[in-house]
Amino acid sequence: MRILIPITQLPVKLDSIKGGVHSALVNLLSGFSKMEVEIRVVSFSKEVTEEVSFPFSDNINIHYVPEGKYGFHMINYWMNGPKLMRKQILDFNPDFIHFEEGNSFFLVKPREFPLQKTLITIHGFALEEAKRKTKIKDKITWLINGWLHPILTPRNIIHLSTFSKKISKKLRNENTAIIHNAIQNIFFEIPLKTGTENKLLYLGIIDNNKNLVFTLGLIHTLNTKGKTYHLDVMGGFSNAEYEWEIREFIKKNNLEKQIYFHGWVNQKQVLEQLNKSDILIVSSKHESLPMAIAEAMAAGKVVLASAVGGIPEMFEDGKSGFLFKLSEPEKAIDTLMMLHNNQNLITEISKEARNEAYQKFHCQHVAKSTLDFYNKILTSI
Repeated sequence: MRILIPITQLPVKLDSIKGGVHSALVNLLSGFSKMEVEIRVVSFSKEVTEEVSFPFSDNINIHYVPEGKYGFHMINYWMNGPKLMRKQILDFNPDFIHFEEGNSFFLVKPREFPLQKTLITIHGFALEEAKRKTKIKDKITWLINGWLHPILTPRNIIHLSTFSKKISKKLRNENTAIIHNAIQNIFFEIPLKTGTENKLLYLGIIDNNKNLVFTLGLIHTLNTKGKTYHLDVMGGFSNAEYEWEIREFIKKNNLEKQIYFHGWVNQKQVLEQLNKSDILIVSSKHESLPMAIAEAMAAGKVVLASAVGGIPEMFEDGKSGFLFKLSEPEKAIDTLMMLHNNQNLITEISKEARNEAYQKFHCQHVAKSTLDFYNKILTSI
C-alpha cells in the first residue's frame, strides 16, 4: 500500500520539532517503518525554495515543497497547493491520501483525486484555537479555518479520542475510527526511577490555555503546608504579556528557587528531563489528547492532569494517573501531598502508567491500527 501524507511546516531538521502534530506524525512514521507500506510525506514549507527529499527509513521518504510566495498560508494553499499535490500524486501514485492537518489546508487537494480515498486525523479544533488567540489577525484566520473545516473535511476520519468524536458530531462521515497518538519506543526504554526527588515537569508552549499559573499556585500552597516541590518548565512563552504575568507571580510568591525554565528543547533533552522527573503536571483549560501525557506515561511517570477534553480517556484515575477539576484545586493539592516523598506509591502508579501507555500509544500498535483502518476504507469503496 502506498500512502501520501501532506502536512504543513514540518521542520527540515526533525530533532528541532517542538511537539504537537509534527511529533505525532514522526512517531507514527516510526511505527510504519517496521511495516510493509510505502509512505511519502509532503511538507508544505517556508524553509525551502525548491523541492528537496530526505529518507526517513527504507520505506518512508519526506519531501519538502516550497509553500508559495504569498504572505498568507491560506492563499498559498489555494493558489499553489493543488498543482504541487498533482505533481506528487502523479509521481507517487498513492492508494490513499492521509491528511495530518485540516481546515484551509484541504484546499491543496486536487479535485480529480477520489474523495473516498482521502482521510484526516483530527488533532485539534480551529474554533477552540480562535478563542485563545489575542491578535485580531490570528483570531480571524482561525475563525475562517473553523468555518472551512466542516465544508472541506473528508468523510473518512480518525479521532484521537471519544471526546474528539463527540465534538465533531456535525461532520459528515462514512468511516471513523478512534486511534490515539503514537509514542516512540525510546520513551518506553527510560528506566523507572528508584527514588523520588519531588520533581515536577511541565512540557509544551507556555500560554493562557496551558495555565501554568495554576500549577504555580499549587506549588505556593504546598509550600505553606511544608511540602516542597521543584518544577522544570520545558517550552517557550507564547507572548511577552503572559511571560510577564508568570514571572511576576513567581517573584511575588518567592518561588524563584523552585522553578526552572529550560526554553524549547530537542527530544534528547526531553528524554533526559523525563528521566529525572517524578510527576508530569498538566493544568490545561482545554486539550484534545496531549502528547506530553502519553510520553510521560510511556516513560513511567506519574501524571497529574486537569480532567478536560480527552485527558480522562488516557489513564485510569487513581490507578495509572490522577485527575482533578480546575474548579477544585484542593484535589490536586491533596494528591501532591499524598505523593510527596511517597516512593512506593509513585513506583506503583508509574508501572501502571507504562503498561497502559504500551497498549494504547506504542507506535507499532498505533501504526497497525491505522493500516487496518486504511484497508477497511479501501475495501468499502
